[in-house]
Amino acid sequence: MKHRVVWAKSVWELLSELPERESGEIVEKLDLLVYFPQMCPLRVKGRFRRHRFFRAGNWLVYYKFVDETIYIRGLWPARIP
Repeated sequence: MKHRVVWAKSVWELLSELPERESGEIVEKLDLLVYFPQMCPLRVKGRFRRHRFFRAGNWLVYYKFVDETIYIRGLWPARIP
């Protein structure tokens, strides 16, 4: 079953500002996530606690899965340059 993806406006704007290669990696990972939204680990501490996350290139993507919908809530640098 394919699930719906809803982006926070600020996250969508940040994604559109990223280089095409980096934004493409994030979108590519989402292609699998829409079918298996609970495959990623759950964060238990910190700012995004109770959010699931995955790494795509140099970014961590945080999301919540609620009522058959995936809510993309944050993009965070995976490493400081």
